[in-house]
Amino acid sequence: MTTKVNKTDFLLNIPKPILLRIKNIDLNTPSENCNEAVNELLQRSVLLGGKRLRPLLTYLFCDFFGLDLDAEICSVNATSIEMVHAASLAHDDVIDEATLRRGNPSINIQASNKRAVLAGDYLLAAVIGRLTQKGSLELVREMSRVIQALSEGEWIQSDAIIHKNYTRELINQIALNKTSSVMTWCGVSSALISPYDESIKAELVSKGREFGEYLGLAFQFLDDTLDFSSDSQKDTLLDLKNGQVNSVIYEWLESHPEVFKDFKDGKDILELFNDDGIEDSISVVRARALEHLNRCRTLLSEMKNLLKDHVDSHRLDKAEKTLLFILKYLEDRQS
Repeated sequence: MTTKVNKTDFLLNIPKPILLRIKNIDLNTPSENCNEAVNELLQRSVLLGGKRLRPLLTYLFCDFFGLDLDAEICSVNATSIEMVHAASLAHDDVIDEATLRRGNPSINIQASNKRAVLAGDYLLAAVIGRLTQKGSLELVREMSRVIQALSEGEWIQSDAIIHKNYTRELINQIALNKTSSVMTWCGVSSALISPYDESIKAELVSKGREFGEYLGLAFQFLDDTLDFSSDSQKDTLLDLKNGQVNSVIYEWLESHPEVFKDFKDGKDILELFNDDGIEDSISVVRARALEHLNRCRTLLSEMKNLLKDHVDSHRLDKAEKTLLFILKYLEDRQS
């Protein structure tokens, strides 16, 4: 595949049954104890819009693994990860002192820092409640792992901002915790509910987890490069203002050792930064992201080989093709 993939191509290549499920995804938080004010705030902030990539990937892995897409557990797994992602956005907006989210006032601006944190916590509790009702301790354990990783990633990043002890390994660890952790759910949760024997299921869980880790790294690094694109809608200076160093800024600092020293000595990165050589840093990060996407392609092939005797070949080929197409879309996206 050599031509670039745009959003229209992306939508046309998603199977219609899955696309309809994503379009009609229900992210309300109904329960016997539902607080309508909290739910309404969530619906007009962190649950509003977005790419819905995580529930999409969850459904696609259910399809790839030969599961019944009409099974309620597939829907629960897909909605749960989007709600956890949204909860992390609510918390991030408070931590980052954000003012906008997807072109709209961020949740902390619409309400307050206190209510944004409480709303995020409310979402997390709703997710655990949904998964508990399904009676799968494995799924609850896996989601707990995701939520813990998100918190740990934010903690590590906060520590790095204070101590300015950034390394390439630390940048990777933050991305693994904050981005990859959510991506791993898509494959792992689908593997956990698959009907195969324990040896095959264990292999699918392992490879699904590795796929999510590499996909998350690639997604985060490509996102970092888009922070410096004129097409990006993100506030490119917000992270710098908050003292955050992403993968591109880190590579730029590595190529400017005197500036890196001044930064470590306490000078403001926003004052130190200029775009001299930034394109080279972007190229380095992008190349690394593409390597991670290639590893994802290899893992898909390995999982397909595990499934070839258990899933209809036509369905398996079609599902793999869609997942490969998404990898290409992420590689080519401009915003």
